[in-house]
Amino acid sequence: MCTSCLLISAIMMFTPASDGVQANQVNQTPLAQETQVAIVKMVNQLPKSSEMSLLRSGLLSLRSRLATVKNDVQAQNIINSELSSLSQRLSNVPSSEKVTEYLEDILIEDDNEQLIKGLTSPSAKPQTWGWLR
Repeated sequence: MCTSCLLISAIMMFTPASDGVQANQVNQTPLAQETQVAIVKMVNQLPKSSEMSLLRSGLLSLRSRLATVKNDVQAQNIINSELSSLSQRLSNVPSSEKVTEYLEDILIEDDNEQLIKGLTSPSAKPQTWGWLR
């Protein structure tokens, strides 16, 4: 899977439910707010290693750029362009394979947790996840 796709999936995994996000600024859009919260959660879980420093700084840069958006369209454009740029920068460094492996691991771990919850729930209904292997 491409690094940009992994980044988008990882951010979506950390994105909170819409009604739980409180705005720090009145003029921020829901998409920007949710993505900023997801980025903070994701960055807090990143290992404190040199391999993750580029990913960490790229995500924090995206977070700061989202603080200035005025609508969801602008937020989505910034997310797409920043994640694409970050993906290209990551692919040009020797540690890109470790970053990709880390992103895959957190997505697979989350997918397995959802599967376990679905199987142990008394009212378990068949679920589908967007993660195909």
